[in-house]
Amino acid sequence: MSDEMDMLKQLKSTQILNDCQRSLDLLEKVPDGDKQLFRIYWTFCLVALRSVEDALVKCDAKMHPTLKAPLKKRYGQLMALKEKYPENVKYEECDSEDYLIYHRLIRGERNSAVHEAAQAYVDGMWSMVEDKGLVNWGNTYLPMWDSDRWGFDDCRDWMQRGINWWRKEIKCLSRSRSRNASKKGAFKK
Repeated sequence: MSDEMDMLKQLKSTQILNDCQRSLDLLEKVPDGDKQLFRIYWTFCLVALRSVEDALVKCDAKMHPTLKAPLKKRYGQLMALKEKYPENVKYEECDSEDYLIYHRLIRGERNSAVHEAAQAYVDGMWSMVEDKGLVNWGNTYLPMWDSDRWGFDDCRDWMQRGINWWRKEIKCLSRSRSRNASKKGAFKK
C-alpha cells in the first residue's frame, strides 16, 4: 500500500488534480458579485480537470509504463459511453456518472470554455438568476444553465464531482498498474 501511495504522490496528474481542488476551494470563497474572478477560477478548474488526462497519458504513463495498458482499457470504456448516449441526452435519462463527468464536464465544458469562450453556468445563467429572481448571485446557488443536460446542481458541486471522479480513476489505475507490474515483475518507482 505504501508503494501505491508513493506512486500517487509522484504522479503529475495527482499534482494537477490537487491544483484543481485548491482552485475550487478559492472559487467557493469568491466575493458575491465578482463574476470575473468566479469565471477565472471556474475556467482554470475546467482546464485543470481536462489536463489530468493529458498528464496521465503523456507524463505518468511514460514514468510508469505499466499504466499504459489500464489507461488504454479505461479510455476505450469511456469512448464506448459516447456511442451509447446521444450528445443531447437529458440528465434524468442518463444513468452513467462516467458519461456525465467525463464527456459533459471534463471534455465538453472545457472545450466550450476554451474554444468558444462559453460556460454552462455563465451563458444566460446570470440573467436567469438576476432577472427572474430565482436566487441572488451570491455564492449560495449557481446552477448549470441547461437543466436538461445538467439537472439543477450547483456548478461547484459538478466540479467537486469531477475532482472526486478523477481521484477514484487514478486510484483504480494505480491499483491496476501495481497488479500488472507484479505479474510482469516490472514495478518501478
